[in-house]
Amino acid sequence: MKVAVIADEDTVTGFKLAGVKEASVAKEGEEFEDALYELSDDIGIVITTERIAEQNREELKRFRDRGDVFPIIVEIPDKHGSTQSQLQEMVKKAVGVEIDLEDI
Repeated sequence: MKVAVIADEDTVTGFKLAGVKEASVAKEGEEFEDALYELSDDIGIVITTERIAEQNREELKRFRDRGDVFPIIVEIPDKHGSTQSQLQEMVKKAVGVEIDLEDI
């Protein structure tokens, strides 16, 4: 199985330099969704950035809801770093308590 990247230009360039052949620059909306559904059948892992995934949460949900096991979608930090504050907000909404991730 192969790896594909759907991300911002800098992330795609970095992965292309590392040897990933299937890589698309896509940020949001239809551009992201088109790139996702145009992946070849032998792709096992799709790498995207946390920020792009957050901007395209609905498209990712529809894609995952198809019931296919592959490809696995992995979200990584981009050059601006992790979106930990978003994680804190999600935990606060789900649990009703604010946490400090640095204490974990």
